[in-house]
Amino acid sequence: MLLQGLRSAEVLALNVDDSLLSEGQLRVCGKGGKLRFLPLAPETIQLLDHYLRLERPTRCSAALFVSLKGAARGAGMTAPGLRSLFRYHRHTTGVTIANPHRFRHTFASDMLRAGISLPALMQLMGHAYIQTTLIYVNVTPLEVYQQYARAVAQHIRPLPVTMW
Repeated sequence: MLLQGLRSAEVLALNVDDSLLSEGQLRVCGKGGKLRFLPLAPETIQLLDHYLRLERPTRCSAALFVSLKGAARGAGMTAPGLRSLFRYHRHTTGVTIANPHRFRHTFASDMLRAGISLPALMQLMGHAYIQTTLIYVNVTPLEVYQQYARAVAQHIRPLPVTMW
């Protein structure tokens, strides 16, 4: 969720055949049934490959993420199951503000800090309108200053004295 900026419903709707690891992509069915293909970082490919080969039960549903324990072992993860997983990890890590939507906001902020354009971020997040993407953008005054200073240093050259 954090590395792809996925909504919780999108994660729960993923099937094994949506993970196109050899192509480095993830097929996601978003809001309104809109299909998008997301690039996967090499680390994410490794994690998913490890999960599929070693952790995911061999006999289970087509869902990508399934219950690994208990009577529901092998069944697709449910919304209550995902909430329970987050609750467990909030408790064990002490990170009380972690939740799926916070992950989505963090993804957007991290991508912008890394230099991705707003139109590209809009497509990654599955938004139809750039205004929706802007809701996820939180820029601090320091970041505004740093980006301005970098842009000026790279693109604005002082005029030669002879031009005056």
